[in-house]
Amino acid sequence: MVRIVWFALAAALLVAAPARAESERELVLEAANNIIDVTLNGAAIRLEVTAEASGPAVINPEIAERLALIPNQRRGWRFGPINVEGHGTVGVVGFGHDLREITVVWADSPVSERADGMIGVHHLPYHRVTFALRAAQEGEMPQNLALKRVGRLSGNTRIGTPVKVGKRELLAIFVPEFTPHNLVTAPTATFLATHLDGCFTHEPESAVAMRFGVTRPVRMMRLARPLEIGNLEVSRFAVRYQDYGSTERVGEVVEGDPRFEKGRIVVSRRKGEGRPDMLTRIGAEQLSACSRLTYDLAASVIELACTPEPD
Repeated sequence: MVRIVWFALAAALLVAAPARAESERELVLEAANNIIDVTLNGAAIRLEVTAEASGPAVINPEIAERLALIPNQRRGWRFGPINVEGHGTVGVVGFGHDLREITVVWADSPVSERADGMIGVHHLPYHRVTFALRAAQEGEMPQNLALKRVGRLSGNTRIGTPVKVGKRELLAIFVPEFTPHNLVTAPTATFLATHLDGCFTHEPESAVAMRFGVTRPVRMMRLARPLEIGNLEVSRFAVRYQDYGSTERVGEVVEGDPRFEKGRIVVSRRKGEGRPDMLTRIGAEQLSACSRLTYDLAASVIELACTPEPD
């Protein structure tokens, strides 16, 4: 039975403090409240801030209608076999201390149920953007990861940290406000399983909520050798197995199979099907031991403060 996994933080949102700017140089987003107040062409709106929002800022269609925005460009999003078509124009977004002329786009379905739209970290006029994930804990270890921008502001811009896997580079983006799971598409899952010895687990199939009301089925995959992102060891992924190619070459654990010893997964190297997007989303479960996630846009560094993972 397919069950939809929602990252429900409603209770936390009721008590979370609003986003606040410490100064014109730093924005701090408290707990699960990743929403900022801005203006669009002079009208007040509220936008979710997330690294999941790639490229232009996205607003809900009712905002575009209320502001009588006239589209002069087309925009589209693809979630496996599902295509979402949209439109866009250039608008002036006010951040209080700064005005920026940026592209805003919209589709027929709302992109956010909590706010009037979404905006990426890469668009914000601050030197530092911090997500406060929980109270700081004793024994936390700070670490700095390289910050990399991929794409153009007018296209599918992503901000994350590069991770070397074999001879290729994967981009890890941190989206604890968007998904509980670490999330990959089918070809990237096959790539990771090939290089880091992975297979599907016997956990029931579920689904993840993407944007615009789209949901996609997922299966859980485990890696015998974790993907190392700084001090983080990432070994579990939700795989959008019906998107962008096939995962037929990803192995499965069979009860009694002598190849799978306790604490070890062994799979043969496989030829991937479909082109991997070399992107993984790192979700809230992986960052549950972390209190702060900071994008230092000026220094091109991502800072994490986390307690060490148990051996």
